[in-house]
Amino acid sequence: MAVPFDHIAPTYDSLFTRSVIGQLQRKQVWRYLEKITPQLNGLEILELNSGTGEDAMLFSDKGFNIVATDVSEEMLKVTVQKTNQFSMQSRISSHYLDLDSFDETLFDKKFDLIFSNFGGLNCINPESLQKLLHKIPSILAPGGRFVGVIMPKFCLWETSYLLLKFRFKQAFRRLTSKEVMLDLQGTNLKTWYYNPSQIKKWSGNRFKLITTVPIGFVLPPSYLEVYFSTRKRFLLRLNILEKRFDHVPFLSGMADHFLIDLKLK
Repeated sequence: MAVPFDHIAPTYDSLFTRSVIGQLQRKQVWRYLEKITPQLNGLEILELNSGTGEDAMLFSDKGFNIVATDVSEEMLKVTVQKTNQFSMQSRISSHYLDLDSFDETLFDKKFDLIFSNFGGLNCINPESLQKLLHKIPSILAPGGRFVGVIMPKFCLWETSYLLLKFRFKQAFRRLTSKEVMLDLQGTNLKTWYYNPSQIKKWSGNRFKLITTVPIGFVLPPSYLEVYFSTRKRFLLRLNILEKRFDHVPFLSGMADHFLIDLKLK
């Protein structure tokens, strides 16, 4: 059965991964990951919602072993193509994984880092996300980390932009506990938005919150790429400002995404 992301798998990299905004936001995530990966006790990483494998490739370049998982078979095919192209088969393995129903006993090893980037966790409902956060400790190595990049319930850029467009109903679409239907190039995608405080609460007493980081507080959302494609100098100035604000955790609830870093106690 096809899933919503199957039909965009062949074009996802050109639409987002290689877009200027997409690259700047990914670099922001990776600046943080490069700071914390030396703190890991081992080299084993599980990636959830790995998409086309862009982050898996970056992890493998750093010497890590990655199990890249996704619910989209077509996305996994792109990951396999990249893995073969760059001869990373010894470091990257790709597997189908449905976060709504997966069994943690599927894995025969513990992971030093479990990672999910750019809103993959927003594609599962609150009940499933809570169950996932309860399962994660059983597959993390002692002192392991969980890092998720998630869309919060409010984005200053998005709300301001949609208000200026007089799209009042859409401007506050994130401010709900219910599912929001988003148009993903002709396919409806169920989406839920979560605040950092919710993720911290649902992670229970098994994790210590290290920090949250705003991703895309000054940088705009990627769907404004067309507008900024002719304003790259302005976008780069925004990126300089973004770096100044990524050490301010309380802004995480107002950015396009937030990064949350949880350490197993």
